[in-house]
Amino acid sequence: MTAAEAAAHAAARAPVRTAPTLTIPGGIRAMFGIFVVLGIASFLIQAQAGGDPTRAYAAFLLGYVYFLFVSVAGTFFTALHYLVGATWSVVVRRVAESFASYLPVALLLFVILLIGVPKLYVWSNPPVTNPIEADHVTKGGYLSVPFFTARVALILGVWSLFAWYFIRNSTRQDATRDPSLTLASLRVAPIFILFFALSITVVGFDLLMSLEPLWYSTIFGVYCFAGAWQSFLAVLAITVVLLRRQGALDGIVSRHHYRDLGRFLFAFSVFWMYIAFSQFMLIWYANLPEEIEWMIPRTYTGWGGVGILLMVLKFGIPFFALMPLKVKESEAGLLTVASIILVGQWVDLFWVILPAFSPERVVFGWTEIGVTLGFLGLFGWVVTGFLSRHPVAPVGDPSYEPSVRFHG
Repeated sequence: MTAAEAAAHAAARAPVRTAPTLTIPGGIRAMFGIFVVLGIASFLIQAQAGGDPTRAYAAFLLGYVYFLFVSVAGTFFTALHYLVGATWSVVVRRVAESFASYLPVALLLFVILLIGVPKLYVWSNPPVTNPIEADHVTKGGYLSVPFFTARVALILGVWSLFAWYFIRNSTRQDATRDPSLTLASLRVAPIFILFFALSITVVGFDLLMSLEPLWYSTIFGVYCFAGAWQSFLAVLAITVVLLRRQGALDGIVSRHHYRDLGRFLFAFSVFWMYIAFSQFMLIWYANLPEEIEWMIPRTYTGWGGVGILLMVLKFGIPFFALMPLKVKESEAGLLTVASIILVGQWVDLFWVILPAFSPERVVFGWTEIGVTLGFLGLFGWVVTGFLSRHPVAPVGDPSYEPSVRFHG
């Protein structure tokens, strides 16, 4: 028996560590609370104190969509895990579930977004002097405030129900060790995935593409999914590394799990670039007026530089940095690359949203930063609160011990 085989055999016989709940230092909770206060203050100062309400709500939309996508992608990861019967991902699934626990909060925050609809969406105040133009702007009545509200609220509600169901089964299993709960989640998983495939497209169209309703792209829904999934994987990698360093996942997550997370990040950085290039190339090649009006300010003004920056952050750096195996298995490497991807995702949404209100020049300042920090604080508060109430890994899952001993 070689030394490597002996080490693997010893690891297989070693007792599996039980995952604890997370003890959150008071300073971390205080930091998240300060972020929330800064976000609220940034929003109110811009919206109420003689500032630009449209810019305030645009910054709110940016932060709202950013963390909504991470949260629903966490639910998608959970459902996909059950559907494919993966073993390696069991030990990180609870982290994904903690992200999904933010969805009910996003549903409540949608009320604030509704207040800003008249400021954000031109279709909410269509021209009344020209019925034909009004019908064109509202897409034949599809874009109306009541229908928009009903669609998005229904989708957010259904997403929250699915997230609650997966989380309930998973946390119950911690105490009961009942394998039938895994089978129950498995039966529901394909239903959610089918619904998610349609609903993420509708949400992307309604919240983002309808900012400029005369423009359309049939690939935009896939573009939204690519960004949501890539950013979720980045947040997952960062959280898992931090939890292992803190000790909560020490002895549970290993370099083999890091390697698979790194592979996912690498693969979906390529996938995002493929979708982004496909959308740009088709618009450029067809050169249709209803399509290029959206792309021109994002290419030939200062926003073009922002577009180049997001390609570097979301594809260029991750592609080359994650090629070596040692970077995929390195905590420092994963933290660095994942952080760059998350900045890139923010730049991506910034590039999609803000040119609708300032097509000629790049608008960037304390409003966008402050409001985003507010959402970060709220998201962090929800996630850490969830992990402080439940074990940081699903210890009752039948595949928990094989996942801890996973060696790829």
